[in-house]
Amino acid sequence: MGQPLMTKLYLVRHGETTWNDARRFQGHTDVPLNVRGWRQAQRLAERFAGETIDVIYTSDLRRALDTAHIIAQRASKPILVEPRLREACLGELQGKTYAEVHERWFRNIETTPCYFVDDAPHGVESLRQLQARLMEAARDIAARHRDERILIVTHGACLRAMFCAWLGIELSAYWKLCFDSGSVSAVQTLRRNVSAESAALIALLNDTSHLRTREKE
Repeated sequence: MGQPLMTKLYLVRHGETTWNDARRFQGHTDVPLNVRGWRQAQRLAERFAGETIDVIYTSDLRRALDTAHIIAQRASKPILVEPRLREACLGELQGKTYAEVHERWFRNIETTPCYFVDDAPHGVESLRQLQARLMEAARDIAARHRDERILIVTHGACLRAMFCAWLGIELSAYWKLCFDSGSVSAVQTLRRNVSAESAALIALLNDTSHLRTREKE
C-alpha cells in the first residue's frame, strides 16, 4: 500500500526589520529587512534547500517579498504573491511602539504586543477580521495545490491568527503563541483541505534551529 497523500504548509515569518527590533507596530507600513533580517532569509534559504517545496506564496509587503525571493532563488521555485497574506492593517497604531499602544489602549493587559480581537478603532483591522481573510486564503491555496508542499511567507500577527484557528483556541489567547522573525512552522493534513481546523495537524511550531548557530558566528 502506498503512502497516504498529504498537503503540507510551511509557514515562515519574514526576516527582521528595524521596526521589529524597536518593538514597533508595522502593519501595512512597508518596512524593509534590516541586516539581521537578510541573514535570517539566507539561513531560511539554506534550510529549505534540503526540503521538497512545490510552490512559494508570499505577502505583498516588501519584508515578506524579499524573504521569499531569497528562499526561491535557492530552491528554484516560483513565487506567487497573495495580498491576503499581508499583515493586519493597523491604522493609527502603525509606527507606534508596543509600549505606546499598551499604555493608550491595553493597560489592563499584561502582555505585549496587544491586538484588538473584535472591536477595533476605525481603520484598524481586528484579529477576527484578519483571521477570516487568512483562512480564506489558506483554503484557496490548499485547494489549488492538493497533496503538495507549499511554503508561505507571512507576518507575526497573521501566524498567531492562523494557528489559533488550526489549534481550535480562542483569538483572545493569541498572546500564548510566539513566532520569531525567520521562524518556520508547519501544518499538515491527510485530508484534501488543509485549512479545515479539524483536519489540521501541527507538525512544527516556531522552529529557529536554522538560525541559532549561524547567528553566534
